[in-house]
Amino acid sequence: MSAALAPAWPGSRVLLAWWRGLSERKPRQMRVGRFLLHRVEALVRVRRAHPLDRWQRALLQFASARVPLSGEWISSLKDLQLDEQILGQLVRELTALGLLHRNGAGLWRLTPAGRKTVETGTLDAILDQRRTFAFLDKATANLPPSFLPLDRPWPTGLSSPTPDTAAPGFEIARLETCINQSPEWKSLRRFPSDVEALLLPDGTDVESSWRRVIVDAVTTQWFAFLDFSPVDKEACVKGFPARSEDWTLDPKPLATLSKAWRDDLPELFDEPSPQQWRQAWRDWSQPRGLNVEDIEASRLERLEHRLIVHAPPRLLERLRILRSDAIKQEAWLLSGEGTIRTAAQLEIQSQ
Repeated sequence: MSAALAPAWPGSRVLLAWWRGLSERKPRQMRVGRFLLHRVEALVRVRRAHPLDRWQRALLQFASARVPLSGEWISSLKDLQLDEQILGQLVRELTALGLLHRNGAGLWRLTPAGRKTVETGTLDAILDQRRTFAFLDKATANLPPSFLPLDRPWPTGLSSPTPDTAAPGFEIARLETCINQSPEWKSLRRFPSDVEALLLPDGTDVESSWRRVIVDAVTTQWFAFLDFSPVDKEACVKGFPARSEDWTLDPKPLATLSKAWRDDLPELFDEPSPQQWRQAWRDWSQPRGLNVEDIEASRLERLEHRLIVHAPPRLLERLRILRSDAIKQEAWLLSGEGTIRTAAQLEIQSQ
């Protein structure tokens, strides 16, 4: 059995095109990432708050302002100027929502939830919905998957399916762990706060059990990550999805990550070491037949999205003869290892 081919990273011209396409947004740095993502679709219980309509509000306020009413109270609500059939439907709806109840004595009262609803003016609706959650697989680092918040629905045609033989399994307990986290954690990680529970197949309702089936689609997704953070401010990195077949870049960001992800994705926020930049310079220079002594004698300087190379005059002359893109400051390279690498525009200067 032959070994799998290592994925090819985007080259200099691709990086240049990406940077030019997004330069009007004034990014500071660019990184490239290749992620293995789980697109987990599951049935979840959702709680949503929405404003009461005028008749719901009037009915609840009426009930809260009066003594407990008898079971025949509908006839006493004529001052609401509402048809009795519609009024009866409203009563049934509010009762089903747990806002009104009728006790053993036949008296109607507001429930605690009903009193809270009157105070806030909003109604909590509980729904069962199928939702899609994105998780970044980190099995190669022996770590559990990390939830990845998306700014918008997943674009079609940009990700590549991963063969089943190479697809790692997803532990559904990881999704349950996220759902059970504190509101503070959900806010920091941008996990949907309205999701309250995961609904798993239980065998009680065969006809609707298909809705509870969990689907895990594993895909490979390339990103161009651009750092738009002002100097000395909190990091704000936006990920633009790309298609590896032709390196088409979606101009709309798919994910926005803050420093809360530094522990999960340190390469997305930390600068490569000087040794890594030196190696990236060697890897770019050697295929171009540059003198090894001149390569090693060059002094490197990092400045935002640029790698400034203070090179010996002989190396600079050689690049001019080759008509290298580096002379026009159109050459880019990647530094680092792993699934995320830092891109830099080469700027060659004479020593």
